[in-house]
Amino acid sequence: MSATPTAEELYKYIGMAFEHAKSDPDLFEKLSNIPGVFEILTTEPDGSMIIDMPNLTAVPGAADGKADCTFRMTGEYANRFWQGDLNLTMAVMRGDIGMEGNMKIVAKAINAQTKLFPTYIELLKKDGRTDLLVK
Repeated sequence: MSATPTAEELYKYIGMAFEHAKSDPDLFEKLSNIPGVFEILTTEPDGSMIIDMPNLTAVPGAADGKADCTFRMTGEYANRFWQGDLNLTMAVMRGDIGMEGNMKIVAKAINAQTKLFPTYIELLKKDGRTDLLVK
């Protein structure tokens, strides 16, 4: 079992993965063409993040009702998702993750975001945070 990241670590590594995508032409094209703003609300630890797909940003904060979709999950589930170890659709169906919003945009975004999983994992390894790795 991996350690649970702090809210600040989630902001850092997810944000850095999106920053990396800006310098990769293939990732940039695939991700920036997804319309939508997502709000990620985490518990254990408490945190909130806004992922703006067209602008390829992931920053701490609340969307104040302007998100196309809001997810509610634990920090552990967020960490597992970004490593490709959590099937988001199944987790929502089981009630492990709460989701409100435009499912059509979510489906497109999830497919594109999987391209960031290797980057997220490499960022953890580069910082010596192997305790956060799930595999």
